[in-house]
Parts: sequence; C-alpha cells; structure tokens
Amino acid sequence: MARYIKANPKVAQFLNLQNDRLRIKDGNYILWQADMLAFGPLTRLSETLASIGAIALMPHEAREEQDGTTLRSLPMASDPRFEVLAPTLEETPELVKSFDTTAEQPDTENGPAETPSSKDTPRENPGKPEVTNNTKTTEI
Repeated sequence: MARYIKANPKVAQFLNLQNDRLRIKDGNYILWQADMLAFGPLTRLSETLASIGAIALMPHEAREEQDGTTLRSLPMASDPRFEVLAPTLEETPELVKSFDTTAEQPDTENGPAETPSSKDTPRENPGKPEVTNNTKTTEI
C-alpha cells in the first residue's frame, strides 16, 4: 500500500517540492512515497526516513495531519543536511493559536456569556466513571 511521508521543510526544499506538496499546520510537508526515490530505492524506505528525519503515514493518518486533528512529531534526522531544531511556542504563535482549546466566549449585553460547569450539570449515571478528552465528556 502506498504511504505518505511527513517530512520537515528542509527535505521539501532539497527535493524542490515546497510549492508542489501540501504544507500542514505545523510547517512540515506531506510528500508522496515516490518522492523518496531521490534518496534511494523504496526497499530501503525505513533507512531513508531515519536519515532525513521523516515518518511514513497511512492515508487516513495523512488526512488527520491535513485536518490538524493529529500532529505527529518527527524524529531527529541522522543526516546533518536535514536536521531541524524543534520550534518553540514563541516562534510559532499561529500554531499555538490554531490549537488553542479554549474557545472565546461571545459577549452579550450583560457581559460575557456563561457556560454551565461540570459541577452544575447532573450526571445520568453517578456510579460510572467519566472519561474526558479535549472536546467532550463521555461515560463508559
């Protein structure tokens, strides 16, 4: 099955693909498996990925990266030409803003809108534990 390759901008620039491939929210690129032929045969793909500091993705994983629902970190490249230091949050304010989980509350005539807290909302089954993720609370 064909894979997509998540690689840093230095790899895309080396291959001269920065205008032809998808740049995702974290600044990295989604490349095609065939693009890796510039580094050697696909039978050595795992060695190539380690050398350039990239990862192979299944199509659904590449879609998650594109949508911004999941961002996978890249390993450090063993080839010094492709080493990239991890950006700090101060250097990428647009990335921080795009993944900010606190939604802005709209203002009303009497001040900011209020949302009920979890303490104010009664639980249907108080004997079951809650599982919480960033977007919603569900019961097991």
